Amino acid sequence: MTRNWTNRNSYGCEHVRPRDDWGESVEQWLSSMLAIGRTPETLRTRWYQIARFSRIVDRPIDQVDADAVIAFFLQSSMDLEVKRNARACVKVFYQWAVAHRIADHNPIDEVPVIPTRPRGWLICPEHAINEGLKSQDEDAVLAVMFGAWMGLRRLEMAQINIATDIEDNPEEMRLLVHGKGIKERVLPMPGELARAIRRRGGDWIFPGRFDGHACADYVGTRIKEATSFPSHSLRRRFATFAYYRTGCDILLVSQLLGHSSVSTTMRYIGINTDLMRDAMEATTRADVSECRQREAVTAFMPAKTMQGLTFGG
Repeated sequence: MTRNWTNRNSYGCEHVRPRDDWGESVEQWLSSMLAIGRTPETLRTRWYQIARFSRIVDRPIDQVDADAVIAFFLQSSMDLEVKRNARACVKVFYQWAVAHRIADHNPIDEVPVIPTRPRGWLICPEHAINEGLKSQDEDAVLAVMFGAWMGLRRLEMAQINIATDIEDNPEEMRLLVHGKGIKERVLPMPGELARAIRRRGGDWIFPGRFDGHACADYVGTRIKEATSFPSHSLRRRFATFAYYRTGCDILLVSQLLGHSSVSTTMRYIGINTDLMRDAMEATTRADVSECRQREAVTAFMPAKTMQGLTFGG
């Protein structure tokens, strides 16, 4: 039986279908991921990625080579991060295809790794946050609060059930966040946001048009219309503020964001220009004793062991 990976409950992308001769294999691959607990959102994303890939390369599965993959990236208008995700999807699909003898090699093995996007990701500025908080759209205000003050992803916001995900007690209100995959985390909620939640009725923070909860796109649109910035820029704003306000505790910020790696978290954090200026000025004020200490230590130390060394107390 063919499963509908793109129905409404999976947040819908009915306009995308894999190339006809890929259909059965894609179906089996997604079923294998469902069996090991991948979420509907993950399955929807992988469906979209592999379906789009199959149509653009326009070859049978076992005839796709590295040149076809590179051509796919060249003719696609994807940014670096989207290309990285698409590459990961194709790699996993072909690992499965090789294991099931549908293909005899993985073309991704011969495709260069796509670099991580350098610093400079968009961070929502404070004036835009303030504009969003003054919106007449109650859903938009709540979404801005969740994004800027708690660092939630738009899908995490959309899935909040008032009855089952929120614990309210005299000390504080706590939120159970359903993150990517099957990861969950519990976060305390800021007082102003907690008061807004208490005024909210119904089962879902963002109810769907007919039943269930609203989709992630709905939440993202509310934020974009209220602030003129994409939803993920609010998450980066939260990461940056939390990092500096906690004394640069990167592990704590990573846990708040629900990241599995602090290296991912570091890409979210913006540079504090005041600290940058102080660091540059500090290099002009090194006294003679500090310089001699630095020379004495580094003269006998391999370069690779010097990373992270501090001088001057």
